[in-house]
Amino acid sequence: MKLKIHKSALTMTRIGAAAIDMFLISFVYGVIVAVATGNYSAVANRFYVSFGNYKYDLIFVLVLMIVYFVFLPLVWNGFTVGKKLTRTRIVMEDGAQAGLSTLLLRFIAIVLPNIILLGMPAIVNIYIMLFRKDNKGYHDIVTKTKIVSVL
Repeated sequence: MKLKIHKSALTMTRIGAAAIDMFLISFVYGVIVAVATGNYSAVANRFYVSFGNYKYDLIFVLVLMIVYFVFLPLVWNGFTVGKKLTRTRIVMEDGAQAGLSTLLLRFIAIVLPNIILLGMPAIVNIYIMLFRKDNKGYHDIVTKTKIVSVL
């Protein structure tokens, strides 16, 4: 069986959008922790900042990610900041806008396995996207969504 990579540019665009999104979430987290704790160096050093309790940090980051990856695309018609900059958006397989339950399930489908399996599903997901003709990741397959270019 010969493996063929399909539309690798779209997969790389998706990775770029995810990197932009994660940078922005990290920056916002650093700013909020800096303001809440008075430790203003946290903005520049956001990988070594904390509210002082890992439980608060984890809950806060999950809430921040839910707002960013569920509610922002809901309000912006399938866009996050990263998707807006890379000119891609989330839609249902039929082209309709993804609803709240779909975006929430999509978030859970991508985040939960990565937390449990320490990020390994993210690497597997890149290969899934590269070798599928439709460039869907497992979270797209589960939620019947797709990423489209809006050029």
